Amino acid sequence: MVARVMTGMVQGVEGLLIKVETDLSQGLPMMNLFGSLSAEVREGKERVRTALKNTGIRLPPDRITINLSPGDIRKNGTSFDLAIAVSLLIVLGLVPEDCAEDILFLGELSLNGDLMPVHGVLPVVKTAYDLGYRRCLVPVDNVEEALLVRGMHVWGFRTLNEVYDCCGKGTLCPETGEGEGIPDDSAAGRKQTAFNDFAEVKGQILTKRALEIAVAGFHNVYMEGPPGVGKSMIASCVPGIMPEMTMEEKIETTMIYSVRGLLQKDTCLVGQRPFRSPSHNVSIAGLFGGGRDPVPGEISLAHHGVLFMDEFPEYRREILEMLRVPLEEHRIVMIRNNRIIEMPADFILIAAANPCPCGYYPDRRRCRCSSREIQRYQSKVSGPLKDRMDLFVRCEDLTYEELMSEDGDRESSSVIREKVTRAWDRQKMRFGTDACLFNGRMSSAQVRRFCMLTEEGSRMLAASFKQFQLSGRAYNHILKVARTIADLQQDETISSTHLEEALLFRNVSVSRQ
Repeated sequence: MVARVMTGMVQGVEGLLIKVETDLSQGLPMMNLFGSLSAEVREGKERVRTALKNTGIRLPPDRITINLSPGDIRKNGTSFDLAIAVSLLIVLGLVPEDCAEDILFLGELSLNGDLMPVHGVLPVVKTAYDLGYRRCLVPVDNVEEALLVRGMHVWGFRTLNEVYDCCGKGTLCPETGEGEGIPDDSAAGRKQTAFNDFAEVKGQILTKRALEIAVAGFHNVYMEGPPGVGKSMIASCVPGIMPEMTMEEKIETTMIYSVRGLLQKDTCLVGQRPFRSPSHNVSIAGLFGGGRDPVPGEISLAHHGVLFMDEFPEYRREILEMLRVPLEEHRIVMIRNNRIIEMPADFILIAAANPCPCGYYPDRRRCRCSSREIQRYQSKVSGPLKDRMDLFVRCEDLTYEELMSEDGDRESSSVIREKVTRAWDRQKMRFGTDACLFNGRMSSAQVRRFCMLTEEGSRMLAASFKQFQLSGRAYNHILKVARTIADLQQDETISSTHLEEALLFRNVSVSRQ
């Protein structure tokens, strides 16, 4: 008899179902695993053998063959242990075969038979539900995550012995619960991160306006200025002005964090927009994701949120140039084992940089860098990469009066968030059922359709195009930003005033000698 039990794994950020087939036959006593297995999967047979022994079940001295199908997909992770153990119980006649029918089994086994939590439960359970499975058995620590899939009946167990006792009856005991989708904030048990408030930022009015526009239309921002003027602090305020995530965005983000194992025990759901700030010595795999069995990197972890890259020119040139693709396509595509793996990467990039190695150019009273040093430092960020940024702004030194000003005269994050929310609502109404949700993600055809200029605006943009030698990409970015400025002011048409402000943030003096 061949026992068949369904389990799953993660490939990229998507779930993939795997069938465990187990056969018991006469022959030399051995246990063989097949199916293009990684080291941790091959080691699983010893974990399962020992866990069964410590549960009171000894394997007979026969030939045991276990196949993980499909065989052409490399298997990785430790989520197969429980399914392998259940399949062995079936071929030994200790558990009825129909007990495992149409059920998904996920979990890692410790040597004493405890069920350990695994990564990527949400994407695997979601895939199983989409393929018609309605029941799953998971470690108790993964129950809340599995319950996020609406309609999935979930059983949570602590030990293999509990699974054996339950399945040995021929029917599963009462379930832990049925998936009800995303819970209310009050019931989710999540820790809320307190972000800095824009009211705490002194001065930098132009920079705060640029970031307000960036969030309102999902545009990328390039900030430049001397050290100590508050670039990092201003960037850290951005999540506080972003509207709350939709149900779909929460699920997508939680799936990514689940794959990386970044969900906390008391946090089954990512409910806040991510803010990721990788170090400038991050590796390519750490930023973009990768490895033999690819996992998401910092870019994917910033999906639906903010990726803040401080000291932008200090990142390796190879990393900076690789950013050009996700900034255009909002996804990362990898090829592993002749398979295409796609990871999401739709985020707002906030890049902060000093204008020179010492940071004080063009103030020649403090800057001691030579022209060659300044040029070499600024050339680390290539023209094509800068061309993919939407807004450029320079953070200036604070005056003493600005430093001593009171908080009452500054706009708070809650006030800005209300304006951004209204702008987002206008964009949702405009684009309707289109895949595009934000002005910063408009295609060229949508720019022509939704960014009509007045005659005065056309003349202004034509003059700027020639004067600043803009590219076609920069032309589209200016129109997108102007459209967002108009949305913030609840205007249907793009006026010359909106276009003038968009041009200001495109041509403001950033890194000019």
